[in-house]
Amino acid sequence: MNKPNLYQRANGLQRRDAEEILNEYGQRLRWTGDAKESLLDIGCGSGDVLIDFVLPLMSRADGRILGTDISEQMVRFARKAHACRKNVLFDSLDIGGEIDHFLDKWGQFDHITSFYCLHWVRYQNMAFSNIYNLLKTGGDCLLAFLARNPIFDIYDQLSRYPKWAEYLKDVDKYTSPYQYCENPAGEIEEILSSVGFTEYQIQIMDKLYVYEGVDSLKKAVQAVNPFSERMTLDLQEDFLNDYVGVVNRMSLSKDYCKDGNDRKIFTPYKLVVVYAVK
Repeated sequence: MNKPNLYQRANGLQRRDAEEILNEYGQRLRWTGDAKESLLDIGCGSGDVLIDFVLPLMSRADGRILGTDISEQMVRFARKAHACRKNVLFDSLDIGGEIDHFLDKWGQFDHITSFYCLHWVRYQNMAFSNIYNLLKTGGDCLLAFLARNPIFDIYDQLSRYPKWAEYLKDVDKYTSPYQYCENPAGEIEEILSSVGFTEYQIQIMDKLYVYEGVDSLKKAVQAVNPFSERMTLDLQEDFLNDYVGVVNRMSLSKDYCKDGNDRKIFTPYKLVVVYAVK
């Protein structure tokens, strides 16, 4: 999750879903057209989703836009990659931690967006409470994050391998809080209500993404793998090979070349979309 160059090249799933969600929900955001209109993006990564899909929706391109990420490497990369955007700034933010200093520095925002970030946050009540507090009264947010995904089951299986147990000893910390939840919409509704939201919509979407080959899958996994920094490069490749082995055993892959040299990997998952107004 600290590999911005790789992430920008291998985030096809995240880009596809963000674009589709913004096409469907983007106009629900209460754009004011005011020159001082402000937007905060949480978990911006390399910044390309914010620049390519969120920014064009704003009524005025000169509003105040702030992209944030918990990874300092991502923030530095985004600053450099998008330095020509004078009204788009980037800063670090742990949305699951204390935000008093961040609030003092930046204040509140008219809009908050977040794509493929919140499922990494262990303390969901804190994250949603922080989002509520970062919004101005009347402000709104559009959030998309994973409920369930095979990647978390694969990590769990690999954590039981003796050679990976030490590296994945805290695997639960990097598993979506809703991975094994019977009613994620109900649980999220309770959290939204408890932190102060009274107007909100929650949708659980069944999605499918197809990786065109093992190499494509490996790059995508490596881009978001929270455990790889604990491993040498040789071990990282070994880990990815074992990851693919579990994928094959879970029947998520299928040959698409006659000689069987490559495979398509089918990834079914559930995506949560939340729109809420303060």
